[in-house]
Amino acid sequence: MTTRQNAVWLYLGSEARNAEEIAAFAEWCERNEVGKVLVHLSLSGRHPESAEQRVAALAEACGSRGIEIHGMVSTLHQRVADRDELTLRDKSYYCVDAHGLSNYEEPITGHGYVLDPRHPDVVRTVSAQCAELLRQFPGLSGIHLDFIRYYHYDSKLVIDTKSAGHWIGLPKAGQPIRLETADGVKTTFFVEQASNVYNDPPIGDKLVLSRTYRYCFCDDCLDGFERRYGVTLPDAAADTAAKASWILANRPAEWAEYRASIVTNLVGAIREAIRGVRPDASLSAAVWYNAPYGNELRGEPMLPDSEYECFGQKWWEWVERGYVDFVCPMDYWMEPGSFAGVVEGQIRKAGGRVPVYAGLLRTPEYDVSRERYGEYARRAEEAGANGLCFFHYGSWKQLL
Repeated sequence: MTTRQNAVWLYLGSEARNAEEIAAFAEWCERNEVGKVLVHLSLSGRHPESAEQRVAALAEACGSRGIEIHGMVSTLHQRVADRDELTLRDKSYYCVDAHGLSNYEEPITGHGYVLDPRHPDVVRTVSAQCAELLRQFPGLSGIHLDFIRYYHYDSKLVIDTKSAGHWIGLPKAGQPIRLETADGVKTTFFVEQASNVYNDPPIGDKLVLSRTYRYCFCDDCLDGFERRYGVTLPDAAADTAAKASWILANRPAEWAEYRASIVTNLVGAIREAIRGVRPDASLSAAVWYNAPYGNELRGEPMLPDSEYECFGQKWWEWVERGYVDFVCPMDYWMEPGSFAGVVEGQIRKAGGRVPVYAGLLRTPEYDVSRERYGEYARRAEEAGANGLCFFHYGSWKQLL
């Protein structure tokens, strides 16, 4: 990195709220060699009245220093307090998991809705929304795609039932159990293992509940998969869960490629839409490096290419096709040595075609000292990254 240019995430709700904060932010960016600001904006178009003025002021203050402003959007994930706030309100627009549960009916943690990137209306709507942001915020240099992926997580709860007594009887393997919080958030888990030491007296052992968040297994996605690969799902696979289980056991490679092609198609559609509004506008993306999140914190090895297999992000293909102008891998929760290895792999995948800004996270839970930051920066430079991407300004401004 002979001339290193970093990037930074910025949340308008808590930062850059007035002229003084905007000026301080622009100075911080210049001091820390930040060339790209990724400011979070809503795809719905619903922003506070001051948002347009604040983004315009940011663009002016940063533009005079040669710093670009990019509108960062949560492409396929919407977090709303009420379903009526969703832009797309039909159940068919949302993903179905490997159990056959619709994300529309059971949103993640009660408020997280994940759009199905295969649905033609989703592709048209999201592409149009990205293009509209360039009209609404003319100071933007481009659009940055966050959450341009499938949601993926395997959740497991191990419960000590030694003193459970006659709580609900002994659950059976495969049985669904719905957990509900006082505020009405509901999540269905499935019994993976249940055992007692004695039934009488009731002395339990443990209960293992699991939930597999893997998408999308709606009927249309399954039909599309069968047509594309000439696969016929067995008659014995009578429900969604059985079909998903068969695919993941027997056709995992084709399934991974199928999902990746769907996400790639959406990225291409967004690229075309924003070019129709402003040909010189750039498109970029935040990409994952590993699944599940935080493997090193768990004491587990990294899983190379899991961003493709688990999240459907074959982002190096986006690069090859000219869909994206730079990428910001979210290389979080790693020691500097592991970080270096991951960044090196990402540089190889990018093949020198676009800049790579290695994402670096700092939070109260995962603090980074100035000395440790220097080690990350050195490792990224040695790996060939064009710079770092700070997540996020609010957590880094006191250190740098």
